[in-house]
Amino acid sequence: MTERRPGVMLAFFDIPEELDDEFNAWYNDEHIPEKVGNVPGFIRARRYKSVDGRPNYLAIYELEDMSVLEDSTYRANYRSGTSTTEKMKAKARTFFRGVYEEIHDAHGISLDDA
Repeated sequence: MTERRPGVMLAFFDIPEELDDEFNAWYNDEHIPEKVGNVPGFIRARRYKSVDGRPNYLAIYELEDMSVLEDSTYRANYRSGTSTTEKMKAKARTFFRGVYEEIHDAHGISLDDA
């Protein structure tokens, strides 16, 4: 039996500044809810904005394991994005999606323990 390991999906976007408000509203209110809470195995999503350099946005989706990407709900969702999804991907200077399987987990000292 193959060991089931957690994973992450990373999505990098380089969005023109004039689209920031529209992009963030779409991502937070539409795109994340399509996955987290809708697709089994999508545990959590976190978003970041670059403080230096490009691409200027990063989203990290925590996955229960790689099998979630074979779920029919996810596959249908990935193949048929909404019109806003297609617009944002088209307007992005850069869009990159990568999926990674965990190979090591190390825990540091909690800041609360310092």
